[in-house]
Amino acid sequence: MKDKEYTENLIVRYLNGNCTPEEQAELKDWIEESNDTKREYLSIKDIWDSINSPKESTAEQLALFYKNQYEKSKKSRIVWIRTFSAIAAILIIGLIFSVLVPTNTANSSESVQVFSVPMGSRSKVILADGSEVSLNSGSELKYSSGFSSQNRVVSLTGEAFFKVKTDKEHPFTVKTSDFDIKVTGTKFNVCSYADNKYSTATLEEGKISLQLKDNSTTLKVEPGEKFQLDRKTLMHSLDQADVESEIAWKDDQFIFKNIPYSELAKRLERWYDVKLNFSDQKLQNYAFTGKFKNQETIWQVLDALKLTSPIDYQKTTFREFTIIYKPLKYN
Repeated sequence: MKDKEYTENLIVRYLNGNCTPEEQAELKDWIEESNDTKREYLSIKDIWDSINSPKESTAEQLALFYKNQYEKSKKSRIVWIRTFSAIAAILIIGLIFSVLVPTNTANSSESVQVFSVPMGSRSKVILADGSEVSLNSGSELKYSSGFSSQNRVVSLTGEAFFKVKTDKEHPFTVKTSDFDIKVTGTKFNVCSYADNKYSTATLEEGKISLQLKDNSTTLKVEPGEKFQLDRKTLMHSLDQADVESEIAWKDDQFIFKNIPYSELAKRLERWYDVKLNFSDQKLQNYAFTGKFKNQETIWQVLDALKLTSPIDYQKTTFREFTIIYKPLKYN
């Protein structure tokens, strides 16, 4: 690969779907050279994914990319300064490909620490008690300034994977709008987006106690099980889960098995920070299955779905697509 400017230009054109096959091969070889080159690619891709203004030409997009890169660099420094001055006991680790935006809200008695993850990003927070929380796109984690190894209560909107440090004397509580989860040390995933039809909790190991908000019902969830609540009917179920698929996002993988198009579209919109419009209800009759890594662009994902599913797509703006029902042809 040539100089840094050439590399960035090539990555930007690749993300925009403008590379030739030869250039794609050249970039692929460069990415696979080392962990450093892969890290650099993912870093640029994350910044690129978070750019929201529609720009049509590569030159305009490059200018916007460099502007965002500079501003995020400044914001990152501010984040670290604010964090350490506000609460030194909490260590924040932003993943290579993530953007974590902590803010403070305060009343007369205590402040609330808020960590918001933008669409298209993922982040990790290490709490004062040593527990780790991986946050998915569009998620928010809150806890009071009084959080400590003796007072372990957080609130979640969105999706997070918790790796809770064991302490039988001081339970760890996760509050959502639909249920509360209490544990003493375990690994589990919670998905509770405000616009999702269902709220879920999936247990990888250990045990969790789940209490519904609308009544006093308390459920015990065992490893490998998934609790699911229909937020409209309040009907709930507890079944065996495909845990690998449920928690793959935390390892930069996007795995979906037999899910309806509406759910697939929501996941892709959050994962890539794009808008996927569709009107043909025939798409709802199909279940979609696939596996991608964060390294793929939205273009590659949509192209792959075109080959295996009855869909086509048109780009309408920089980050918006129209999905079209198109029956597959069989020879």
